[in-house]
Amino acid sequence: MPALNLTPTTRSGLSLVRDMPDGTLNLLLVELERSPDSIPSLPGLSPGDAELVKESLDAMYAVRAYHDVELEEFVGDISDAFKFNKELPPEKEPDFRQRLLRILDIAPLRVTAKAILLHGEYERDFCTARILTDIRPIYDNGVKGPPSGAIIMHTLKLTYHEGASGELSEMYLAMGSDDIVELQRVLMRAIDKVTGLRGVLEAGKIRYIDPQR
Repeated sequence: MPALNLTPTTRSGLSLVRDMPDGTLNLLLVELERSPDSIPSLPGLSPGDAELVKESLDAMYAVRAYHDVELEEFVGDISDAFKFNKELPPEKEPDFRQRLLRILDIAPLRVTAKAILLHGEYERDFCTARILTDIRPIYDNGVKGPPSGAIIMHTLKLTYHEGASGELSEMYLAMGSDDIVELQRVLMRAIDKVTGLRGVLEAGKIRYIDPQR
């Protein structure tokens, strides 16, 4: 068995890299350098194939960043996986390796992969949030008559991924009306911080990377 197990989708994307003309490959390298967060638009490469190539490359950059493997070794592992699946004739292997060495050594994509890895290095990672709101009646003289009053309560439901396995967990927090306002204030302040910090990065000509986009 090869050291690297490639999914069918990743193999398909890398097969396109293996077989595309040299001119298309050179244009692809330029586009990835210029717009690392976008799906490249190239003559001779359909939008679907371009998306498949980008998805495969993103996956490979993520795997390499996670395992911190030297590029030569990583390229060898990919080649071995293709040979194991009988998808790399011996005469095509040298050219395929050279293509991988070029396309898997693009600085903006390396930085993006490391940013995504850093973003995930937390014990708990937010998934979704929902606020449930209900009326709680208050009875002063028994429950057979109408309520004497009522309160409005909110329950904040947070779901998150936990641990290295990414297991989904959830928690519930009771909130009152003032708590809702405070939560809104904190979130708006966080948005303002992002805006300010992005300005600092732009002034320093440092690329801003959002791992969720």
